Amino acid sequence: MKNLTLLSQIHLARFGRPVGKDIHHSVDPETGHVYVAYSTGPAEGVLIRISDLQSPFPDITELVTFPPENDVNAEQWGQVVGVKFLVDIQAICVIFSHGDVVLFHNEPTESGDTLEIVGSVDSGISCMAWSPDEELVIMVTGEGSILEMTKDFDVIAENPIDVEETGEDVSVNVGWGKKETQFHGTEGKQAAQRKIDTSTFTYSPDDDDNHRLSWRGDGTYFCCSSKDKRLGRRVIRVYNREAILQTTSESVDMLEHGLSWRPSGNLIASSQRLPHRHDIVFFERNGLRHGEFTLREPNDTVVKELSWNCDSSVLAVWLQRTTGSCIQLWTMNNYKWYLKQELLYNDEGSAVASFQWDVESALVLHVVTESGSYQRNQYCWDNYSNEMLSPENLGTAAVVDGANLMVTPFRVMNVPPPMSAFTLTVPYAIHHVSFSTLHGGDDMAVLLADQRVAFYEVADKTTRPLPEPKLLGLIELADVPSVVVRQIAWARSDTLIGLQYDSDISADSIVIVKLAFDEESKVPKIISKANVPLEGLYQRLYFNQTYGDILLQQADGNLMSVKIEGEEEPTLERWKEIHRLPEGCVWMGTTRIGAGHVEYREKAVIGLARNNRLYVNDRLISSETTSYCLHNHFLVFTTATHSVRFLPLETSLSEFKIVDNSMLPYDESIRRVERGSKIVLALPYSVNLVLQMPRGNLETVAPRAMVLSVTRDALDKCDFRTAFLTCRKHRIDLNILYDHNPKVFMDNVAEFVKQVKEVDHLILFLSSLRSEDVTQTLYPLSGSGSLLKQQPTQNYTRPNGTKGNYKKVVSPELAEKVNQICDAVRKELQTLDRNTYINAVLTTYVRKSPPDLESALLLLAELKDKDQALAEDALKFAIFLADVDRLFDVALGMYDFTLVLMVAQWSQKDPREYLPFLNELRTLEKYYQRFKIDDHLKKYQSALQNLSQAGERYFDDCIAYIKQHNLFKFALKVFGSNPVKHKSVLQIYGDSLSVNGDHQQAAVAYSMAGNKEKALESYKEAGLWREAVVLAQQLKYDPSATAYLARGLAEHLKLDKRYTEAGTLLAEYAKDSEEAVSALLEGRLWSEAIRIAYLYNRHDLMATHITPGIADGHHDLMESIRDMQEQFDKQIKRLKEVRDLRIEKALAEAAEDMAPDDGLDNVDLMSDTTSMASGFSRYTAANSVLSKSSQSSRSSQYTARLKKRNDRKRARGKKGSAYEEEYLISSLRKLIIRVDTTKSDVHALLKCLATSMSLERARVLQQEFGKLLQDIDGHMHIIFVPPTEEYLAKKKAAEDAKNERKKLIRQNQINAHLMSRHEEAVAQAQIAQLEEIAEQEIADIYGEPPVMSKENWDVDLV
Repeated sequence: MKNLTLLSQIHLARFGRPVGKDIHHSVDPETGHVYVAYSTGPAEGVLIRISDLQSPFPDITELVTFPPENDVNAEQWGQVVGVKFLVDIQAICVIFSHGDVVLFHNEPTESGDTLEIVGSVDSGISCMAWSPDEELVIMVTGEGSILEMTKDFDVIAENPIDVEETGEDVSVNVGWGKKETQFHGTEGKQAAQRKIDTSTFTYSPDDDDNHRLSWRGDGTYFCCSSKDKRLGRRVIRVYNREAILQTTSESVDMLEHGLSWRPSGNLIASSQRLPHRHDIVFFERNGLRHGEFTLREPNDTVVKELSWNCDSSVLAVWLQRTTGSCIQLWTMNNYKWYLKQELLYNDEGSAVASFQWDVESALVLHVVTESGSYQRNQYCWDNYSNEMLSPENLGTAAVVDGANLMVTPFRVMNVPPPMSAFTLTVPYAIHHVSFSTLHGGDDMAVLLADQRVAFYEVADKTTRPLPEPKLLGLIELADVPSVVVRQIAWARSDTLIGLQYDSDISADSIVIVKLAFDEESKVPKIISKANVPLEGLYQRLYFNQTYGDILLQQADGNLMSVKIEGEEEPTLERWKEIHRLPEGCVWMGTTRIGAGHVEYREKAVIGLARNNRLYVNDRLISSETTSYCLHNHFLVFTTATHSVRFLPLETSLSEFKIVDNSMLPYDESIRRVERGSKIVLALPYSVNLVLQMPRGNLETVAPRAMVLSVTRDALDKCDFRTAFLTCRKHRIDLNILYDHNPKVFMDNVAEFVKQVKEVDHLILFLSSLRSEDVTQTLYPLSGSGSLLKQQPTQNYTRPNGTKGNYKKVVSPELAEKVNQICDAVRKELQTLDRNTYINAVLTTYVRKSPPDLESALLLLAELKDKDQALAEDALKFAIFLADVDRLFDVALGMYDFTLVLMVAQWSQKDPREYLPFLNELRTLEKYYQRFKIDDHLKKYQSALQNLSQAGERYFDDCIAYIKQHNLFKFALKVFGSNPVKHKSVLQIYGDSLSVNGDHQQAAVAYSMAGNKEKALESYKEAGLWREAVVLAQQLKYDPSATAYLARGLAEHLKLDKRYTEAGTLLAEYAKDSEEAVSALLEGRLWSEAIRIAYLYNRHDLMATHITPGIADGHHDLMESIRDMQEQFDKQIKRLKEVRDLRIEKALAEAAEDMAPDDGLDNVDLMSDTTSMASGFSRYTAANSVLSKSSQSSRSSQYTARLKKRNDRKRARGKKGSAYEEEYLISSLRKLIIRVDTTKSDVHALLKCLATSMSLERARVLQQEFGKLLQDIDGHMHIIFVPPTEEYLAKKKAAEDAKNERKKLIRQNQINAHLMSRHEEAVAQAQIAQLEEIAEQEIADIYGEPPVMSKENWDVDLV
């Protein structure tokens, strides 16, 4: 669907007065200077330079004349035969027909001369061709020989052209594929015997008798076309780089002189005249024919020359007609040759003398005419398509093929090239096409080569098949021959704008034509014309059909806006939003970006440069864009990595950029496409994106982004049917119909049912419902921020706190989503014909959470009484929706045997399985029957309820059933009205609690049941001594029994370190003050022990128990303090050593890095085997990702083992290990906390020592402990240093990696059913990378110091 558009044109009116047609030119690819050599006489010539071609008035410099002054052989120079600019030596090589070879240097040589005559060929030179690398030059001498020389003009070889040999690589023709070897039916033998007589082949009457040379693009072969007098026809011979003949072309009648080898190397182009037509024929390197195409010219037209452009995409054909010269530009796509442009040179003296493609810019053509004028035309590939953002837009695309315009409306049909829906024929070749704003933008204005404009109308869009566009008429656009309009824009219904170039003044201007169309015939006529001059040269005239923007762009990216308001004069001004693009962009467009109504959005210019850089205003969006188009919701563009991206326009301009969401499998902003695909158009308000493959075929795809945009638009308008059908066709989750706007959906359920009225469609929608918001998980709105950041936080828990898979916790709103929709849809369906929608109604019951199968079966039972056949069909459908065993159990749980039999009848159950069971149930009494049914269905509570109503004789069965199924709490409710049975249940409940170790609750149950003995034992086991002694008093225990109970309880309390309560029990209930004091001393409760001794008048205990106990406590505490002091001193010393060693190691490594290594002076920085990343690596990224993912499981297992091993190393803190410093700091932290908790013990002991006048012991204790606290306080800043930035960065990276890994795992769990193998592999590789970062070794050597209590621990009087 590509077309060639003329971007700019420079026409230098006359640079000299050549004599004859011997004019040749060459281009300097670095500076763009053009060098022209031409003859001014029989043996005279001139070399000129044309520079500054980007300005309106290029500079012309005469460099040298030929022959040079004082040349004794001035009359023997002859005509100019060829010219070539040599980049390496910055010189121009000019050859002459008499054999002279001249070099003109831009800079003087060592001898001070600029002109150098390098040699001469005595027999003369007929043509010359330099190799693409400019290392070799091939000349054809006057004797008909191939002369090969180096760039220094040293002869390599000289061989005659006309030889009998056919070459070294001539292939043996076995006849495969020939007509003689095919099956021809009855004339097979005769067809095989037919032979082509090549002796009758001759020359073309248009042959100019000259030789032609052409190199292949890689410089390994060249070919020569010459008239072989021995054979009597023209022959093409292929030579290798050493000028050795390789192959000779097959015999072709009337083969002509034109010759050009395609740079890509696969075809050699020439021309052939036949009696009834003129063909451009192609040969392979082996000399065999390889296709052709026919020129659309009369027989008297002469093919002068052929030339491929540097990227092999365009073949230029120079034709000489009776009316003048022309150059046609042909391109091939999908095995068809298209004529894309035709340059006419019909004026007197303007015939083409020579033309040449630029060696670097593929679509720049240089032309020199016989009158001495120079022309430079720059083209670009363009799509002519209707870009109006309107639902009426038919998606029309036009392809130029000479005088034929091939039109296809893609909204109606997709016709594969080279065919089309319509072919419009105009009088002359087409130069440019513009679409208007009329009829949805499908009306066209077509600019012809003769400067006329044809207008086409597409008014009838409803008739099928679609009628062909109607020709309204033509108008003359350019009145002056020197003015050439190259681009047009049908800006309004009555306004046509043209970008034109005037060769007389070498300037661009725009012409604004006011039109009027006849009311009946609609024939256009010109009302007025206005020319607006432009400052400088412009390459683009752009018109936005939707917003009416008219822009002009210069080659450097400068923008100008054209304002046309009513009858006022058109004005040019800077576009207020942006003055220029960062560089010249041959493809451009305008749009509106931002949220809200279009009027409040920001204007933006989209520009795509030749180097694949895509700009939005002055900001680079992508540097690998190959094509783009504007959709009503997106900027759509393809990339060199074979993907198409969608940037939403409903975002702020500052956030309009590409966001990498590769970690998400549901990213709708990108889609993979076939390699080399380019966009033809994106149909507005449609899901279709039309792509063209490199070979030319078209593909219409429906990208997820465009499908969702159409769905959301339809839902916003409450067009539920369009949204549903779109989702159904393109396999979009139907939950989006509700999740897009839940309130609107619930308010319009009736409208939804009315629009989506098909029963199957309603069932499909209801069956797709689930408790998930797909607008957050699957289809989040594309925006500037990462889609991952937009996801709501999902909570995951394990069921009942057990091990197993995580279960997603949904919000209450989502949990009720399915039920609300089912209830609302059912309510609407019940107002309609229930018999018609019975299956949909059943679906609303089955799809509820949990399924309301009971209501569904009741509906079936009701329906059975009215319509047996319909009920059976509905039951079959219910069995299809739900598990038949589940339906059978629900029917059985309803105690309706008729319904059970109806379900079983249409299931696959064997009657021998269920009939005996049902017959057995029928024999039982009512409540016991229901008990059996509920027990069978594992409805244990209901079973117990029915069994409790079956009679007194089943109470023992109730007790056993309660124990079996742990129904104690429910049984308490069931038997709450019967005190005797209630106590029996409490008794067994207490037994169960006691067995399970819940002695406190068991004691309560026993107490409620009146069993105080068991309650006392349970309180004793629970350690509740107060309740136990109260029950003992209630049971009237004697003092000895009470004392025994108290001693037993005290032992339990001492085991739990509850020494105060143990002392109270022994003193108050056991009446044993000595044991009470011993218990208190064991707990170091010195003051309480002294109080008890004096309370019970046992002063003797002071000497026998308390004083020795205090001494023992003092000794133990002193030992503990000294141990802590010793540990602290030792670890502080080692911590200082470790840190000093770390600093010394860092300094040594830094010094080693800075020290020069003399041994590396002569070592190459890159060896011959160094692996370099090629450009292909980005196309094979998927393979590397897959290879990573294949190792992800092993990597995660290894990481887990490594983490456990590191944890063990941390715990050991081995001397010299990486974790020693971390271990020391952790150990000191624990020691400090331990010292802090010892303060209370020290304070209590100091008070006792002081009151007992053991001042010396108290003084030693206070000094030792005070010294330890002082040392700790003095080293706190040494132990706990502030963290470094590097450490904080590593910790943050690890934490972020952990969080990101958790999010990815959750997303993969949610979307596992939607991910392809490649996407799953990518996600696994990313999880493995994040896990590697999260589990990196980071020694935790920093942190906040522990906070120590500020309470006073010392005693001032000590």
